[in-house]
Amino acid sequence: MRVGVGVTAIWLCFVARVWFYAAVLPVWEGYDEWSHFAVIRLVALRGQALPAWDSPLPRDVGASLELLPLPWSWRLAGAPRIAGDEFWLLPREERDSRELKFRLLPREWQWQDSDGPYRAHEAYQPPLYYWTMAPLMSLLGGAGLARQLLAVRWFGALLGSLAIPLTFCIARDLLRSDRLALGCAAVVAAMPGFALVVGHAGNDCLAIALFSVLIWCGVRVASGKSRLGDILALGAALGLGLLTKAYFLTAIPAVAVLAIWKLRGRAAVPLACALLLGGWWYARAYAQTGTLTGLTDFVMASDARTGGLLRQALAVPWGRAIDSILFSHLYAGGWSFLQVRSWMYHVFYVVALLGLAGLVRARRTAAMLWLAAIYAGFWLGELYHVVILWAARGVATSMGYYLYGVVAAEVPQCTAGLTGLLPERRAAWAPAAGVALFAALDLFAMHAIAIPYYTGVIRHKANGALEAFHGSALHGIGLGEVLRRIAAFKTPTLSVPVVFLLWLAYLAGTLTLLWIVWGSLIQNARPYCTGGFGSTPSSRAACKGK
Repeated sequence: MRVGVGVTAIWLCFVARVWFYAAVLPVWEGYDEWSHFAVIRLVALRGQALPAWDSPLPRDVGASLELLPLPWSWRLAGAPRIAGDEFWLLPREERDSRELKFRLLPREWQWQDSDGPYRAHEAYQPPLYYWTMAPLMSLLGGAGLARQLLAVRWFGALLGSLAIPLTFCIARDLLRSDRLALGCAAVVAAMPGFALVVGHAGNDCLAIALFSVLIWCGVRVASGKSRLGDILALGAALGLGLLTKAYFLTAIPAVAVLAIWKLRGRAAVPLACALLLGGWWYARAYAQTGTLTGLTDFVMASDARTGGLLRQALAVPWGRAIDSILFSHLYAGGWSFLQVRSWMYHVFYVVALLGLAGLVRARRTAAMLWLAAIYAGFWLGELYHVVILWAARGVATSMGYYLYGVVAAEVPQCTAGLTGLLPERRAAWAPAAGVALFAALDLFAMHAIAIPYYTGVIRHKANGALEAFHGSALHGIGLGEVLRRIAAFKTPTLSVPVVFLLWLAYLAGTLTLLWIVWGSLIQNARPYCTGGFGSTPSSRAACKGK
C-alpha cells in the first residue's frame, strides 16, 4: 500500500468511527458540553467575542437541561433534571412528552437568556475554539439545538482528526519507517478515548490538532530544520494553542529549551511569537482572577497555594490519583464516566510499562528528547492539577482525557520503546498489537457499555458500579428500539435508518483499520533497516551494507 493511500485510508476510517461516536453520544454527554456549546452561541449569535464568565445560558440550552436524560454526574441535580439511569425507567408517555417538548423549543430562545441557576462557565477558557466555531454556528442560527450540536460535533471531529496524519509525520521522522509510522497513525485512529474527546462539542478537538502541529514543528527543529518558516510555525502553534486551552502552558519550558539548544541566536523568535499571539489572554486572566488560567478550580485553590501547596501535595493519595488519570485516559465513557473491566485497563498499563522500559535503553536523538520533554511536561501539568483539585475540592484525580493533547508524542514514543524490545523482523508487531488491543477495547466498550447504558439497557447500581451487560437483555426491547433510543432527542437527520448506516460505517472503519495493519505491517514485514529507535548498532551496520 502506498504511504499516501495508507494515511488517507486510516484517516477515513477514523472519520467513519468518530462520526458514529458523535451521533450515538447523548446530548450533553460530552465533557461540559452544554457550557462549551453555550459559549459558542454567545460568540456567534450575540456578538460577544469574550463572553463574561458568569453569562446566563441561552434559554433553550437552559430548558434542555430540564428535559433531556442527563449524564450520571448530574444525578444529584434535582427535579426536573434527571439522569439517564432514571429517565429510561419513566413511563413511555412521559419520555415521549419530554422529547416532544425539547423538539418544540422555540428557535427565538437562542437569543434569550435562561433564568436557571447554571452559567456558561466555560467562558473561563481561552477563546480560539469558540471563535473557530462561530461562523458555523452563525450559518446554523435558524436551525434547532440538536442540529446545531451535531454539526459542531462533526466539524470538531474533523479538526481533531488532523492529529492522525500529523502523528504519521512525527512517527516517520522519529522512527525512520513509513510502515511503523502508519501503524502509529492507526493506533490513534483506533483509540476509543480519542474518539470520545474529539467527538463532542468542546475545545479539546482544536487543542489536540494544534498540539500535534506544535510537536511536529518541534521535531523538525530538533532534527536541524531551522529555517525561518519552521521557527515561526513553532511559535505560532504554541501561541494559537495558548489561545485554545491552558494546558499549552506545560509546553513552554520544552519549547524554550529546544529553542536555546537548536536555534541559539534566534531562540527568542518562537517564544516572542507565542507571547504575541496568546500572552494577552493570560495577562487578562491574571488581572481579573489572580491566576494565570482563570479556571474555577485554580481560583478556588488560590488561598491553599499561597498558604502551603506543598502540604496539600504531600496529603494527596497519589496511587489513586494516577490510577484515575490513566483510567480516564484510556476510556471514560463521556460525562457519565463509564468504565470497562479493571483488568482491561491493566493490560494497557503493562504495555505502557514495556514501552517505557524500551525507551530507557533506546538511542537518544534530539527528536526523541523533544518528545520526552513535551510528554513529561504535560504529565507534570496533570499532577499539578491533581494538587489543585485536592486543595479546591478534596478529590484526588485529574482529567486523564487531557492526555490526548499529546497523543502525537505518546504513541510514537511507546512504539519506539516497544520496537526496541522486539527482534528486527517483529518490529511491526508493536503498532499492530496496539491497534488490535484498542480496537478490541473500542468494540467492547461501545457494544457492552456505552450503547447499553445510553439506551437504558443497563444502569448504575446503588453503590455506583455499572451493571454487567448480558445479550439477553436486548430481547426485551429489540434492536429497533435500541436504535430509536439512540436517535431520541437528536436532530431528525439522525433517523433510525441513518443511525444504523452510521453504525455499519463505524464497524467497517474499525475492521478496515485492522485489515490495513495486517496487510501493510504484518504480511509485508521485513527488517526495518532505518537506523531508527528500535535498531541495534549491528543491525544499523548491516543495513548500511544493503
